[in-house]
Amino acid sequence: MKIFRILSIGIALVFASACTLDLREDPNAVQLSQSDVNLSLNAVQLNFAGFFSGASGYGEPMVRMTNSGGSRYNNVFTPNSFSGIWSTAYSSYLADADALIKVADARGLYQHTGMARVMTAYVLVTLVDLFGDVPYTEALQGSENFNPAADSGAEIYAAAFALLDRAIVDFDVYTRFNAGVANYTGAPNDPHPNTDVTPILNPTTPPFTDLYYGGNVTRWKKLANTIKLKMYLNWRVFNEGEATTGINAVLASTDGLISAANENFIFRYGTNTADPDARHPNYGSYIAGGGTYMSNHLIWSMLYGYQANEFGTGTKPGTFAPAGDPRMRFYFYRQTASNSSNPNEIRCVTEPTPLHYPFPSGGAVVYGAGGPPPGISTDATNAAWSRTYCYPSGIGYWGRDHVDNQGIPPDGFLRTTWGAYPSGGRFDVDAITSRGVTPTMGMRGAGFQPIMMRSFVSFMLAEAEETMAGVNAPQTALQYFTDGMNRSFTDVRDWAKNGTYSTTSVSASPTETTTITGFYSDANYTANVTSYVASATAAFNAAATSDDKLNFIAREYWIAAFENGVEMYNMYRRTGKPTGMQPALDPQPGAFPQSWWYPQTYVTLNSNAEQKADLTTKIFWFANVNHNLDF
Repeated sequence: MKIFRILSIGIALVFASACTLDLREDPNAVQLSQSDVNLSLNAVQLNFAGFFSGASGYGEPMVRMTNSGGSRYNNVFTPNSFSGIWSTAYSSYLADADALIKVADARGLYQHTGMARVMTAYVLVTLVDLFGDVPYTEALQGSENFNPAADSGAEIYAAAFALLDRAIVDFDVYTRFNAGVANYTGAPNDPHPNTDVTPILNPTTPPFTDLYYGGNVTRWKKLANTIKLKMYLNWRVFNEGEATTGINAVLASTDGLISAANENFIFRYGTNTADPDARHPNYGSYIAGGGTYMSNHLIWSMLYGYQANEFGTGTKPGTFAPAGDPRMRFYFYRQTASNSSNPNEIRCVTEPTPLHYPFPSGGAVVYGAGGPPPGISTDATNAAWSRTYCYPSGIGYWGRDHVDNQGIPPDGFLRTTWGAYPSGGRFDVDAITSRGVTPTMGMRGAGFQPIMMRSFVSFMLAEAEETMAGVNAPQTALQYFTDGMNRSFTDVRDWAKNGTYSTTSVSASPTETTTITGFYSDANYTANVTSYVASATAAFNAAATSDDKLNFIAREYWIAAFENGVEMYNMYRRTGKPTGMQPALDPQPGAFPQSWWYPQTYVTLNSNAEQKADLTTKIFWFANVNHNLDF
């Protein structure tokens, strides 16, 4: 009997102990409370860069920055094309950021939370701008909700504004306690009042790597305000009064906006070739040849805008005189100095200009469906009008025309590819002989993602001043217009020459300084920039209406925003400008994508999701705008 009593007591103790185990937690998995916030922040920053790169890639071909596949707008991308970015957004970025914010909030690491909230706001807004209504409030609940319902785009925008406000407060709290401010009573709307924050705040943040601003919270606050500005600019076509109030509040903020080169919001790449390959994704063209086709229309616009093809650049005898926009040699690298006449290398060389493309006739220009492009001469004898199709120049610049889905010929080491800015490639020095790319050329892949540049801010403010009567900006639309161009010209050359904007303390990338200065001196570049800006300014001043002036703002913003399809896709839908965009190769390409297909994974796995019938569904903020982009 005694042994049975002992066994009974033992079994009871075992069961009592088992009752205290939390069987809801996997003992083999790292729990949220055990996570390393610094490693989590690293993952969040990398996933954010990946998300931007993917999002930009959908907008670029639509605004003629690169060529797109497909034969019509509705098959340029398919629903399956978006499953990757959807997974990056929800499974990777948002899930990790949400977990990071919870842990960092509890530990008082408000630099971490501020950064994560700023990036989260950007991701949420971009999802809305791409797809429209998407899950948010019911998302990220794991097994508790496999079928989250979508929130309206307007609701998500409102949530993003709140996240940015909260982020700024996080940075303020971090700054004040780190500076040893005694008896801090909180900033306006501070969610961390003195009585709550004092016991948990860790005033000395553990060492971590801020990949964007090197731990400078002042720059992060400028970024938060700048993201608000871009959101309000979209909001203006939805509710101009609210947008005006919002922009004026941003302009009045002592935190300011991005304005200096070291405040540019960029993600930098390196030169490491393996484990991991740290080079810019576009540099893959230098490794295997080929890659993305450049946009013939963008090359054409930069070559002939304001008669820029008459600028001289080279300092060496025998260099090609037609220069174009001074940024062209930084944006594009020609792999050959002459045009191929072989239809097996470029099919369109034997084809006539499509009848729906612009062409000169009877002493006048017959414009395409998009109308006359700003900045291009209306003189039918101008060289531009004989170059609207196939070859934008006679000196080796070639990519593809808009929505051209022909097969890929053996042109991988012939067609124009990425240059030094921002892809980390080679500066174009007018080599006379064929010079196909190699994996060690130029900046060796040490480029960057231009997520939010200071030039963008100038053009956004120019648009606000030109279109919103109640905006109280300290400068005129013309001044912002001019500032935007000058900032762009400066930053493009400086990156290729210096390999850094000093946004962080990371050492400079390999540069093209010797290549550039030996061919295109600072004095020559400055002279060309001065001529370009003077011509653009004169055209802006001569524009008869505010709408015409907006067209020039849009043109220059479009060119300055090279490799940022996010902002340009928004601007094009918001304004319908710049006009004169090259038509699709098919004269009837269908409806322009006002928003994109929902990802196939989303509509397949979520019972609350329903695929769109077509791509005419508009985002809430431009629902009442009717720009004809269907060409």
